[in-house]
Amino acid sequence: MSIKITGMEEIEAKLTALQNSLSGAQMKSKLASIGEKVKLQIELSFERERSPFGQAWTPLSANTAIAYMRKSGSPKGARARNRVFLAKFGAGGSKKILRLSGNLADRWNVEASETSVTISNNSSRDGFPYGLTHQFGSHNGWGRGIYIPARPFLPIDKSGALLPSLQKDIENYLIREIEKAVK
Repeated sequence: MSIKITGMEEIEAKLTALQNSLSGAQMKSKLASIGEKVKLQIELSFERERSPFGQAWTPLSANTAIAYMRKSGSPKGARARNRVFLAKFGAGGSKKILRLSGNLADRWNVEASETSVTISNNSSRDGFPYGLTHQFGSHNGWGRGIYIPARPFLPIDKSGALLPSLQKDIENYLIREIEKAVK
């Protein structure tokens, strides 16, 4: 999955100033810190079950809940199955959205070089682009015409702009680092 973030001119100018004042290893460290800030926003989306912009994710459908039960194995007998189902998915249930395997929520990687940072997650299931589908939704999920609602977790909006609070946080971090570097 590749997404271009726009409206980053101020951040890019500050990064250039910082890059000119630091060694390659120091710059790599600063970019890794920025990547960790983005990764934290993504992880918070999964924890809160909300987009970084505050929209609650669509709850699990009954079909998904039933599929979860089948995957985890269900006890014999209707009464026992109902008790297990309600414990996981009822009013007091704890089943989190987008957590069946944990791959999408838990496998974010930050890779920094002296000139760039990449935050990635290559989760897929049977070739299905898991992250892309959940970020934007799909009307043809799993290639079977299944509707999958968007549950955005990336801190960018539909136009590719970074979450304003994250952008401000990165800008403040860069200002502090530039001030330290030029002292």
